[in-house]
Amino acid sequence: MNRSRVVQLSWVVAVSFILAVGLALVDRLNLVATPPELPESNMVERSIATVGYRQAIWPVFLWTNLLYAVGFVAVVAFAGAIVGSLGRRLAVFAALAGLGGTIGAIAGVIPIGSVESAVWLGYCDCGFKEQEIVSQIWASMVAQDISDWLLRAAGVTLAVSMVVLVRDARDLVSPALRAWSYLTAAALIVAPMLSFVSPERLGDIADLLSAGIAGILVPVWAIWVGRSIDRSGVTMTATA
Repeated sequence: MNRSRVVQLSWVVAVSFILAVGLALVDRLNLVATPPELPESNMVERSIATVGYRQAIWPVFLWTNLLYAVGFVAVVAFAGAIVGSLGRRLAVFAALAGLGGTIGAIAGVIPIGSVESAVWLGYCDCGFKEQEIVSQIWASMVAQDISDWLLRAAGVTLAVSMVVLVRDARDLVSPALRAWSYLTAAALIVAPMLSFVSPERLGDIADLLSAGIAGILVPVWAIWVGRSIDRSGVTMTATA
């Protein structure tokens, strides 16, 4: 395998996550569509009133989650390319990164399927509108919770893989890259813990940390690791 393949895949990882964070920011700042201001209303009334907004923001939501999924799939390929270049001494890293990337990719596509039907199908005019809408909302909430927990598991698994990489490839990892890897791993572990803290107490801290991880820490780590391995001049050798 050409070692430049590692660099190419590191850029796929970085660009995918950066674009996903950018689209999430577009959504957060209401740059494409603005949610309507709703008076006092119940769950069903709010759902009906926001149909137009949800359809308008759907492309942003779709591509945000798809790009996250692509980024996680690229992590799997990136780990495989590293093992292809350095041999089996990084097999543990590849297994953990592959597992984390797979879990993350699944977490990325779950929200798409759970939300799409509620955005475009709405409800049938058959006398059970309220029941249908409430069922859709609860199904989406359950799917989102599943996705969130899978994403937390993916983050922790990837954090462990980064520590393993630093340990097993210490001859290729500079002190600065080692420090960055530990920082990224720590952030990946801290982020899930914040989910247990009341949102009122955290404010935007959890969202800012998640954006920083996906938009800065992981992309820089991936590119840095890829270039370090590419510059090492290591040939394809299978190390037991």
